[in-house]
Amino acid sequence: MSNRVTLLALVSLLILSLAGCGSEPAPQTDTKTAAPAPAAKKEEPPAPVYDITKESLTDHSDWTSRNVGILGAKIGDKTTSIEKNFGKLDNTRTLQDEYLTVYQGNGLFVYTQKLTGKIRKFEIYDIFAKELKDEKLKKLLTTGDLKTMREMFGPEEKTEENADDQSTEYAYDAKGFRFVKYKVGNRTVNALRFQEMKKPTT
Repeated sequence: MSNRVTLLALVSLLILSLAGCGSEPAPQTDTKTAAPAPAAKKEEPPAPVYDITKESLTDHSDWTSRNVGILGAKIGDKTTSIEKNFGKLDNTRTLQDEYLTVYQGNGLFVYTQKLTGKIRKFEIYDIFAKELKDEKLKKLLTTGDLKTMREMFGPEEKTEENADDQSTEYAYDAKGFRFVKYKVGNRTVNALRFQEMKKPTT
């Protein structure tokens, strides 16, 4: 009996001593640091605007239709806020999705989106060439010389024929620009078209 008690006491001492040797686990520290808050996205500064009635557009190699101003107006402006810049209204037409207003002795066509009231396209004709400060654009508009066009802008991306209005369009859509030749009776009328940039397809 005493042997059992002794054995039990020894086992109990052994258990207690083992329990005492074990130290409490150190509290876990969070090694992960909080991720820094993302930097606020900086707004891109507005694109510079080159008014082709005041300066040479082709002196700026990186221009697109977003940079083009005409008589103080640019694509995306509300027509009602800048139409006074265009001078006397020559004509107006209602198209399917747009309003067309014509100024400068039929030399400037302004297309406005019906829903937003914003300018989406300008078309200028050879009669307006005298208002341009860019001699290269003036030459292209008055002569219609395709060699001059390609020297200025490189090869066109594509050519489109339109039987409805008897036109041929030379597209530089990466710049939001087209050179257009219209057949009007026995003569050809040249136009420069600056239009909204197309959003890239994903």
